[in-house]
Amino acid sequence: MVEKPAIALVGESLVDLVLEGESPLAFTGTLGGSVLNTATVLARLGYPVRFFSEVGEDWLSAWSEVEMARRGLNPKLQRHPGPMPLALVRLDPEGNARYSFHRPFQAPFLPESGALRGVGAFHFGSLFALEARTAKGVAALLEEAARAGALLSYDPNLRGLPSPEERARVEAYLGRVDLLKLSLEDARLLPPRLKVLTLGPEGALAFLGEGEVRVPGVRVRVVDTVGAGDTFTAGLLALLLRRGGGRGVLEGLDLEGLREALEAAVALSALACTVRGAGLPEEGLAAWRARWLAG
Repeated sequence: MVEKPAIALVGESLVDLVLEGESPLAFTGTLGGSVLNTATVLARLGYPVRFFSEVGEDWLSAWSEVEMARRGLNPKLQRHPGPMPLALVRLDPEGNARYSFHRPFQAPFLPESGALRGVGAFHFGSLFALEARTAKGVAALLEEAARAGALLSYDPNLRGLPSPEERARVEAYLGRVDLLKLSLEDARLLPPRLKVLTLGPEGALAFLGEGEVRVPGVRVRVVDTVGAGDTFTAGLLALLLRRGGGRGVLEGLDLEGLREALEAAVALSALACTVRGAGLPEEGLAAWRARWLAG
């Protein structure tokens, strides 16, 4: 069996507070963040993970550090004065999330250098990759990962229309990466070799060179959709990296292999919709792993 390559990821860490009641306000809290959710799933699939992010200095930040370590994320954290970032989440009747973000950090993100040696893939995205104060640090990690020959993966995960400055950053990333994961809302951003669109309950659509693959969704009883797209990304990366890491992964990928990877990723993201918050049921994850990663 091929040894699983290490995967480095960079993104925001925050505490998701999901609204459970309004009179009075009541929330259920869990550690979240788009890229952190992807890192969590990859760690549960047995991949060595290195997660770069930020925390504050309050008790919630300390709890978050312990939780990252418990999840096996091997966190590489910058600490800022101030409280831990929060995302307040309201679910509509279909389980779709609306967010209110509270992100207090002001200082630049300055990750440690030399920490990407030996990684097979580097994944980044979401709000963290759009900010002016974090962009230089993200670019430094991206450059280091490129020098290491890692597969470069990006998920814009846009939460609204980007400003001209944010759009310029997105376009710069698109010129560098090998794999672009998109939601339907992100679909206008398209240059790399492999482009993947998630279509919610309708499945996923991908373009590989001039070829196209579409797979249907998996019907499940939806509890909520929090973290489903991030889990899709983890499943897609896990399937692509079964034979090792590096940019050469895509050179040997044909449409049939792409179809298999999409079907696996859709199945894993559907599993994430069966539980509250960004997580996976252990029994379902074990069955998925046995089907898609065995051997």
